[in-house]
Amino acid sequence: MSSQPSFSDEKDIKQPPPYSDAELGTRVDIHDAEEVFGATENGPDYRAVGWMQAAVLLLKSQIGLGVLSLPSALQTLGAVPGVIIIVFLGIVTTYGDYVLGQFRVKHRQVHSVADVGEILWGRPGREILGVMYWLFQTFIAGSGMLATSIAFNTVSEHGTCTVGFVGVAAIIVGICASARTFKQISFLGWIGLASILPAVLIVTIAVGISDRPPEAPEGPFDKDLHAFGSPTFAEAFLAIVNILFAYAGTPSFFSIISEMKKPEDYNKSMFLMQGFSMAFYSVIAIVVWYYCGQYVASPALGSAGPLLKKVAYGIALPGLLVGAILYSHLAAKYIFVRALRGTRHLQEPTAVHWVSWLGIVLGCIIFSFIIAEVIPFFDSLLGLIGALFGSVFCVGLLGAMWLFDNSHKLRQGATTLSYKVLYVVNCLMILLGALLLVAGTYASVVSIDSQFKKGEVGSPFSCADNS
Repeated sequence: MSSQPSFSDEKDIKQPPPYSDAELGTRVDIHDAEEVFGATENGPDYRAVGWMQAAVLLLKSQIGLGVLSLPSALQTLGAVPGVIIIVFLGIVTTYGDYVLGQFRVKHRQVHSVADVGEILWGRPGREILGVMYWLFQTFIAGSGMLATSIAFNTVSEHGTCTVGFVGVAAIIVGICASARTFKQISFLGWIGLASILPAVLIVTIAVGISDRPPEAPEGPFDKDLHAFGSPTFAEAFLAIVNILFAYAGTPSFFSIISEMKKPEDYNKSMFLMQGFSMAFYSVIAIVVWYYCGQYVASPALGSAGPLLKKVAYGIALPGLLVGAILYSHLAAKYIFVRALRGTRHLQEPTAVHWVSWLGIVLGCIIFSFIIAEVIPFFDSLLGLIGALFGSVFCVGLLGAMWLFDNSHKLRQGATTLSYKVLYVVNCLMILLGALLLVAGTYASVVSIDSQFKKGEVGSPFSCADNS
């Protein structure tokens, strides 16, 4: 087959692409004909992820860098609005993730949000959302490399040039991300969770049992705790999109579903992941904020004092790397599937298969390395990612997906109360996504500009200590 399957018309949406045995190997289940990866005798088994492995991959896609900015978000917004927003965005994204699963059931050919874009808006939608999706994944991988360099600097007391530390992170990430299937790297999800969760808990316990914040000055101090903060417009929305970033695993879920043994088990994995995430985020944010107040660091691992800061970052180091590995793999897999979909080279270990895959991984790693060096500050980078991409992929797009699959019921005269409520809810999702996109991007740009003017961050590709 020489051309890629298209999903832009009704015929293509409802009927599977005519793959042949010569192209994809022998299929064992005709029901899988619409799926991106089929059963094959000639290549890796892409459809090998169980529901628990999927839950771990979803968790590691979700829990990582985002949790490290939550305590400082509470300090900016105040405890009451901060916790309300953490819970509210958790509920919004849980509903959105459920809509994603329902959409995937009806459109089993979807591998990424780019495919969603073509179903909703044709080729322009595919190209625009495809570029955004790839940038989203590579930006997060870049932020993971940046956080890893902070960890290296902390543990080694700035043992070498920061660019070198980012380079070391990029090499490790590139080697591990070059594994071809999620099954092959699913164990890293366990390692990542077993690393980042204890590190965050160490900081939480340490600040809880300390009689004063480690970063507080000698003598009397004021943690400046407030139920309601008084941030500027830009400060408030930067904090909000930082919270949104903590729930920004959503765009990666399509790719994980595509490699599940039973995609219908996605909801089980997703609800487990979201329930844990919301509880974990709320507890960590409240405890660290309460005991540190205005002396909270971002990333939060720096809030436990010099010694425990080194311990926490040392334990968290594998988790920071795993996050960058997963998102680099996702970015590369998107381009790989886009380039080879519908050909035998997608799954069979041909020369084209290997050269394409390794070359794409290398390109993604280089781009993420550049991002880590060009935007060398943590909060503003997370805020920019949350505003530009999280607002679309985790909120607005989900509302549009529900309307695409269900708005015809309104034209057919559906009048039930539940339908009307869901219709309004999904319209509001689109509006909320637009608000977060515009206001959050403005806030992030203002913050980045302010930090450069104040000299609070080093220049791009600087060797300076960023810990």
